[in-house]
Amino acid sequence: MKQTLRLSSALAACLLLPPSVLGATAAPAAATTPVPAAGQAGLYPVSDAPYGMTVRSVSLEDLAKRDLLPLGTYKGTPQLNAKRAWYDANFYATLAARKVWPDGAQHYQHDWQGPINWTFAPIPQAAPPPCDQPQPTGYDAESCRYVNQLFKDVEARDPEKARTLRAQARRGRDVWFKGTFGNQDEIYLHFARTVPNGMADIWYPWLDTRERSKRFEKYGLINDPDCSEGDASTYWWDRCPDEHSSGVLGYRKYKADPTKDASGKIVFDPNRSPYQPDELKKNLRYVVGHPCVQCHVGFDPTRPPANPNLPKWENISATIGNQHINQPTMFFQGAPEDSLARIALQAGRNGTIDTSLVANDFQNNPGTQNNIMDFQNRRVFTHTMKDPITGKLEKGRTQHVLKGGEDSVGDHLALIRVYVNIGMCTEECWTPNFPSPGSLFGEKAAQKPFRIAQCARDCEPWNYADAKMDDLAAFLITGGPNYLAAAKDVDGKAGLDYIDLAKVPQGRKVFARECASCHSTKVAPENVRQDKAALERYYDGHVFGSEAYWQYEFTEAERSSPAFIAKHMAKDASGRLRPAQFAKDEVFGQDWLGNDEPTPFNIIGTNRCRALHDNHNTGHIWEEFSSEDYKQRPSPGSVPNVVNRMVPGVGGVKSGERKIEGGPGYYRNISLLSVWATAPFLHNNAIGEQTRLADGKTLDYTVKGRIAQFEQAYAELMTSDDPGVTPHRPQKITTVDRDFWLAPREDGQGLIKLPVSKGTPIANFASADPHRPLFMKCDDPVENKGHQFGVSLSPADKLALREFLKLM
Repeated sequence: MKQTLRLSSALAACLLLPPSVLGATAAPAAATTPVPAAGQAGLYPVSDAPYGMTVRSVSLEDLAKRDLLPLGTYKGTPQLNAKRAWYDANFYATLAARKVWPDGAQHYQHDWQGPINWTFAPIPQAAPPPCDQPQPTGYDAESCRYVNQLFKDVEARDPEKARTLRAQARRGRDVWFKGTFGNQDEIYLHFARTVPNGMADIWYPWLDTRERSKRFEKYGLINDPDCSEGDASTYWWDRCPDEHSSGVLGYRKYKADPTKDASGKIVFDPNRSPYQPDELKKNLRYVVGHPCVQCHVGFDPTRPPANPNLPKWENISATIGNQHINQPTMFFQGAPEDSLARIALQAGRNGTIDTSLVANDFQNNPGTQNNIMDFQNRRVFTHTMKDPITGKLEKGRTQHVLKGGEDSVGDHLALIRVYVNIGMCTEECWTPNFPSPGSLFGEKAAQKPFRIAQCARDCEPWNYADAKMDDLAAFLITGGPNYLAAAKDVDGKAGLDYIDLAKVPQGRKVFARECASCHSTKVAPENVRQDKAALERYYDGHVFGSEAYWQYEFTEAERSSPAFIAKHMAKDASGRLRPAQFAKDEVFGQDWLGNDEPTPFNIIGTNRCRALHDNHNTGHIWEEFSSEDYKQRPSPGSVPNVVNRMVPGVGGVKSGERKIEGGPGYYRNISLLSVWATAPFLHNNAIGEQTRLADGKTLDYTVKGRIAQFEQAYAELMTSDDPGVTPHRPQKITTVDRDFWLAPREDGQGLIKLPVSKGTPIANFASADPHRPLFMKCDDPVENKGHQFGVSLSPADKLALREFLKLM
């Protein structure tokens, strides 16, 4: 029976003890069964080779039994609840959607906040066959290989139940990779409003199949392993067995509607018209939608591909996050280089995206994609929430999601809000609540809250997605960390060779004293947190990393001590002696290495603009996606009121202070799982730099490269940010790379143009609210400051801590 419980989102060899079935890191993949050539339509056999990455055999039912579910109080809209059976029966038919215009033509324009004169239709996709049969694509075969690693313990006692649990996780994986729910319209109808030449600037030149051999090098994009380079017969798109694959993971293609002239005559029929040289630029044959993997898919750090443009499915992680993606080149590469859209996005480093890019908070605050691993071990908090349908206030459980913990009304709404954020229901539910460009007074100059009840009534794709969030959660909780100790580099070098294991036990003690009070889900009492010696005692015997490598965290003398064994070891149900936290809780004994508690931005000291993100405040766009407790968080303090830096003569002058209220001003204490693989650091990737391969152009994605980037970022993190101290971090401020004319509106349009000189900090105009232009919305240009914890450690302790973190 289909699970309907809910969980949160945005979602090896051992020295002496073998890893448990749950949470085990599988051995390196064996040679796989030959499959059809890339792009060839055919049947792909399901390999039984062990999965290379860590997987977790955890179900929503397991979490409910542990009283970790349900999260949130949302129970669905009337539209969803009235047709749940239909949505379940049409699961694959409703992963994508399109607008149906009255004239049956393709439309790339809609009046700003104008009337809705279209309906919706699903874009059907075939349901894959069961995993005991050959599959239509390599992706489907890999999905089967993934889920077949799960629930082997359940299979031993109840094979049918195991099949049910695997089927739900597989459906969720398909939502993650294929669910777009009509979001292609955000690009064509809304993004086109923000560039000088409208739709003429909105195209994807890197989807031209002739770019396939250099997509990673140039853009940080990951090619679909099932596809191969196309030719004139594929209209210069990649050749793929999945008709909706664009050839790039995270970008799904759908046939456009016919293009008609003013008289209604069809001038281009995507199904019949011959190839036109400009059809890709004009989006004539296909439109492109964006599933969640657009940002979250990346190379598995433990199994990098030999050629980054020719990855295999075993080289790909669905949830690690793409540290290599180059944000400015994705959507606006067709726009002029001196357009506001292109220039403002340059503030985002590789591997980041400004999630308030569309629902603008008028603060320059790009951030990394949340690393989704071991979400079943994240902390759960109790908040008061308002039901968006009934308005009822009641207590509910939630996790803290996003950088400041903003999404705080449970998993279901946190997950579906992401789909809205990447374009679902933009014209129907989102842009009607945006301020009107150029407005300075009244209602048109301010955001209004997005209303879930209205969206479900007016935008059927909301219900398509809403019906699938349980399945998506069921998939996301099965993803585990990427352990360096389980890695194998492209040259065959083992991950353990990159760790000085002799230093790890000392590093563990340093971590307990200096880091664990924020970066452990074993939460120390308040009176202990302020005493470093007490913290070390509190975490005595606690395993921070994987059970598979726990023994590296302690010296041989510690492990063999009778006192250690008596206090910290226990026998599990089978009689095996294991660390007590794992003997009792299996994978739930794994520390998530973060407590998700909110810490004021002025204590952390990092760039504050992301912490001041206010879209979840009362009266703002995402009001219904934050709890009442979030909105009532105490003020973390005040910031200077700074005159808009673009005002000639007086820009940058301080004029009093502004108190931060309504929820913003905090960063949550993030997880450090797999931190070795995710440098650069901080919420904006500003600590550290990415390195490149020998060609000088391709970002280094190898294990060796990730370690070099981790060590360089760690060294910078452990250096003072005070320019008066030697040595100190070099301050990083992203500046404009050219002279240009700035229209002080979010859409880059308007008659007023201000000259901006090369070298001007992008934050000078990207952190100013054009609807309240007198003062900066946020004034904090230095991007890599703060987090001074550990800077004063001795060199020996810093080195030991670094080696310990590599094991996590």
